[in-house]
Amino acid sequence: MKTRAFFGFGRFGCIIGIMNALLAIGITVASFRYIQPKDCYRLCGSLDGTPCPAGACRFGEQKAGWPLPAFVDAPGGGSPTGGWGILGPEDPPLLVPIILDTLFYNLLLWLALYGIQFIRGQVLSLKLTAATLTLDVFLAATLWIFYLFFGYYTLIGRGHGVSVYVDTPTSIVSVMGFSPIVSIPLGELIENYGDPDYVRLGPGGTTEAPTIRMALYWDSIGMFVELPQIANKIYTVDKTTYIEMILFFNGQPYLDISGEPLDGKKISWQGYGTYQP
Repeated sequence: MKTRAFFGFGRFGCIIGIMNALLAIGITVASFRYIQPKDCYRLCGSLDGTPCPAGACRFGEQKAGWPLPAFVDAPGGGSPTGGWGILGPEDPPLLVPIILDTLFYNLLLWLALYGIQFIRGQVLSLKLTAATLTLDVFLAATLWIFYLFFGYYTLIGRGHGVSVYVDTPTSIVSVMGFSPIVSIPLGELIENYGDPDYVRLGPGGTTEAPTIRMALYWDSIGMFVELPQIANKIYTVDKTTYIEMILFFNGQPYLDISGEPLDGKKISWQGYGTYQP
């Protein structure tokens, strides 16, 4: 009876309203995983109007959230440089889009609920909808504050840039790579860029406990992808194999990544399956 007296919608109405508001917030947070374009792995240094190289995006191009982007890769010359051209937790949330996205999902949930109640021959108060919209505005603003101050502890974006030392035939150089924070399957890259030209393997470990690593090269776009090390003598790869790092090269082959050697022998890409040195 206290619930009815305070809210004026009855116990059932209060429960439905609060659940609707919380669901709308949950769906809004889930929509932050909708990131477009996906293949932003480095900053595009090309001038405006000039096509970007493969895997590169300009400032402000990568966004997260739906239907309105709640996060946008912010332009500027600050740090960390590993986030330049790549959406990440250093990019601040946008208050108005977060509120509007939350209200959008709230109204969708109410439309579905009103449809169910109409079929059942029951009616819900429009005042209850208005009350939950007000509640969602407050919750969305709270969500914005959370991401504004604690964004570095959340998973925003698909990864970040890292500096990696690689050994070439002539020297050891530092290059920028992309390290995923979400699972990116190999099939996604092959769908975007076509089949790799060749692979290199990196056997290691001991006779009793052998390990092997694999890197796939796209010479035409100057990119290669490192796959996780596994405990085996052969490497089995399929479209669901997750990548560990994406690197870009300037024509020279990389023989060593962060102190871990790769076999110099090039093995032609034969599609998904097993590979061995």
